[in-house]
Amino acid sequence: MHSKGVITLMAAAALSVIAAAAVSFTGGARVDPVAGKPVLPQVAAKLGDVGKVVVKRSSGTITFVHQGNTWTVAEKSGYPADAAKVRKMLLGLAEITYVEPKTAEPSLYKRLNLEDPGIAKSQSALVEVYDNQGGALGSVIAGRRRIDELGGGNDGVYVRLPNEPRSWLARGTLDLDSDIAQWLDRRIVDINEKRTKEAVLQQPDGTKLTVTRDKPEDKFAVKDLPANRKLKSDTGVVEPATALQAFDLTDVKAASDAGFPKDGLNAATYTTFDGLSIKVELAKVGESDWIRLSATGGSDDKIKAEADTLNQRWSPWVYGIAPYKAGALRTKMDDLLEPPPTPPAGAQSTPTPPAPQKK
Repeated sequence: MHSKGVITLMAAAALSVIAAAAVSFTGGARVDPVAGKPVLPQVAAKLGDVGKVVVKRSSGTITFVHQGNTWTVAEKSGYPADAAKVRKMLLGLAEITYVEPKTAEPSLYKRLNLEDPGIAKSQSALVEVYDNQGGALGSVIAGRRRIDELGGGNDGVYVRLPNEPRSWLARGTLDLDSDIAQWLDRRIVDINEKRTKEAVLQQPDGTKLTVTRDKPEDKFAVKDLPANRKLKSDTGVVEPATALQAFDLTDVKAASDAGFPKDGLNAATYTTFDGLSIKVELAKVGESDWIRLSATGGSDDKIKAEADTLNQRWSPWVYGIAPYKAGALRTKMDDLLEPPPTPPAGAQSTPTPPAPQKK
């Protein structure tokens, strides 16, 4: 009995030390029982069954829909989303966990960017997650991100559940970009510089600039260069000749609804050494530049298949592009040439012959 009493007293003392240490570590504050639990437990449990995610901001809504093996953006007529970016968002939603409670006073939400997303100029985002059958898996209002807030590379983010006053600091990272263009699969085409043999750029008036070479290791040269003119530089021809390398969109519209102009177009045709030909039609619509694309594959079956794949991808869409890419596609011969030589002082110019008289 005596031994049992001593053991009991020792155990009690040890528990007292642990309790004291815990109080000291937490500053005397009681640890909330919710701390450490997932903010969206259903999302974490059914991550593979997520079929739709809706991100609502005061500036607009972005809806991601899982169709087959592809994530699409509903507000862009079902155009494919950046799969890696969507996957990162879903993992972030599944992994965020409560750390500590914050304010429950609505007047203070703005400090954490947790005000109602419907309020004008609100910085918060309401995220709603649904399964493949349309059932709700959870929703959260996400606010300000805090980089490395919890140390050790662990970010923090302020959150609260809709219709619940208490806000929280949560562990995790949520990438909820408000720019819809950043959520799109932006790469339109990527023809490596070494693959490009020739580029023919045509102005709306029919005049053409042809940049070509015989072998992949050769430099690009301007065809039919005027005899009395010189290039500004040997590298000036590279940008228009390689415009299809790492070519990204800035916006996209369904071709059936885009109202793409029929007249006044710039056109560019790019031909590769293996026989692929890509035609780009360029138009100014308002203040923006838009293109449509098509491909042909020559006689090689492999290149024909590549062209068919590209056309299936491109034909439903027209693409908004960056001004520097549009500028490259609009390059004219004079853009690449030095000004014509100035006649020597005092030299007489050759008179222009009179126009023939009509009889």
